[in-house]
Amino acid sequence: MRERIVIANASGFWGDEVAAIQRQLDGGPIDYLTGDFLAEITMIILARQRAKDTQAGYARDFVQALTKVLNKVAEKNITVISNAGGINPRACAAALEEQIVAQGLHLPVAVVDGDDLTGRLPEMIEQGCDFTHLDTGAPLASLDAKVISANAYIGARPIVAALEQGARIVITGRTYDAASVVAPIVHEFGWAWDDFDRLAAALVAGHLIECGAQSTGGNYTLWKEVPSFSNMGYPLVEVHANGSFYLTKHPGSGGLVSVRTAKEQILYEIGDPRAYLCPDVAADFTSLSLAQAGPDRVLVKDVRGRQPPPRLKVSVTYEAGYKAVAMLVVSGPDVIAKAECFAKMFWERVGGGFSERRTDFVGYTACWGESAAPGVEPSEIILRFAARAADKAPLVRMSREIAGLILSGPPGVTVFGGRPQVQPAYGFWPALIPRQAVTARLRVNGEESFFNCDAGPAGEPLLPPEPVETGKRPDGETVQVPLGRVAHARSGDKGDCCNIGVAALEERFYPELLRELTCEKVAAFFNTNVRGSVRRYRLDNLRAVNFVLENALDGGGTVSLLLDNQGKTLSQALLTMPVAINRNLLAQSVPPAVAA
Repeated sequence: MRERIVIANASGFWGDEVAAIQRQLDGGPIDYLTGDFLAEITMIILARQRAKDTQAGYARDFVQALTKVLNKVAEKNITVISNAGGINPRACAAALEEQIVAQGLHLPVAVVDGDDLTGRLPEMIEQGCDFTHLDTGAPLASLDAKVISANAYIGARPIVAALEQGARIVITGRTYDAASVVAPIVHEFGWAWDDFDRLAAALVAGHLIECGAQSTGGNYTLWKEVPSFSNMGYPLVEVHANGSFYLTKHPGSGGLVSVRTAKEQILYEIGDPRAYLCPDVAADFTSLSLAQAGPDRVLVKDVRGRQPPPRLKVSVTYEAGYKAVAMLVVSGPDVIAKAECFAKMFWERVGGGFSERRTDFVGYTACWGESAAPGVEPSEIILRFAARAADKAPLVRMSREIAGLILSGPPGVTVFGGRPQVQPAYGFWPALIPRQAVTARLRVNGEESFFNCDAGPAGEPLLPPEPVETGKRPDGETVQVPLGRVAHARSGDKGDCCNIGVAALEERFYPELLRELTCEKVAAFFNTNVRGSVRRYRLDNLRAVNFVLENALDGGGTVSLLLDNQGKTLSQALLTMPVAINRNLLAQSVPPAVAA
């Protein structure tokens, strides 16, 4: 058994920088190369592709990029694990095997699937599996629309089995995002499936690197701290048999690894941090500790875990009519008044028949709504019209009318992007189902084996109590400053919910943050975006809080008409919110290196 392994990640989503694969292989020694290609929106896109071509439905650019470096993978004895198989992992594996044979290499390819439940839905519903919507509580049988795909998030066990049988490339379907990191750690160190603390450490390691450069300075609030974004370094974890690990990157690459970059990624899309759930373990993010261990090197340890949940998450996508987006460029002077005039003209001409429509002033208040302080009127904006409908007819009208505005309204306008295309809209239906309803399948070396997802201990994880409120208001005068003066943040989506993680820049600011960032204040700040409740969770170990904003993304995914339909910009909006901070505390600190 090895005492240390190095796992590199080269992709945070389908569409990430293709050159990162080459960079991770060339930058220094690694044992495993992983890549995360799947998200809720990605599954919808892949389902559409497979509907047109039975051999499609996987990340083709992964195959193209890996084909160019197969010889290095073989020479350096590196094992590759990726969920790039999407909803057609066998086709993805076949494409890779063809290239391996053509290059005369020996790299056994394994396929892990069994996550696709689409064809089984009627039978499962009849047997009492309701696929109850996690947000609305409605059963899937109440959905009056065609289901396109249904995929369960399966665990790391079949990947471990593939590695034990000598696989050098493992292609999976919809495993949970960190499974490609958890599996090699369990395999190399021989951890038991009830060693929950160490399994939780592996889950945290996977969570830190699964989103590509987000833990190495990408999408980082304090972006001016990053020395260079050129030749961007992608993350590595150096994992030890005791469960501790280092987050780092290859020397000489761009980016930054610090406690703060790590903290932002830990807070990313986590829900309740006391129980970050996957099929293999429930990790308690309120237990772990971070420490800077050198330049671009962060030590992570003390992670605690508990038994995994008794149910698996399922992502169901379904047809939700059609949508279209039309755009004009409107210039000043009086750009907002002109845009309002054009919007009135446009919707009058187009008429009705829409299930939803919206108008956005891109460059003014499009992402944040009324949370954005208008400030100085811009010299130009993109006027964006978006709409959904049950059928194409009103959207086709909308597409035809956009150009007709140019000569019949205020001056200084031009069509942007040409005539809009009417596109299918797809909804997202998250649900939980019993683990025993899913069987994972492994194919390697010409043989198949099956894994009951109900294997091993499972149950509702016992949550530690939320910390009682502390942070008594300090004596002394307070002053109003933007939240970004004392905190940094990151946000993202989970279906129609937006997570916003906020961390104090300095320990002394944490009590102030707890006092000022209440659920009520955050809900009021995002009043035009949030239609549901707001929940707050504390991570005292990280001097941070995580907010979950329900019904905040207009349905989320490809059904949403929002410009920011994944909530990625809302953390930056929250950092502009005025908060009252003790003047003496501010005098003791250095302003953060954020954009002016």
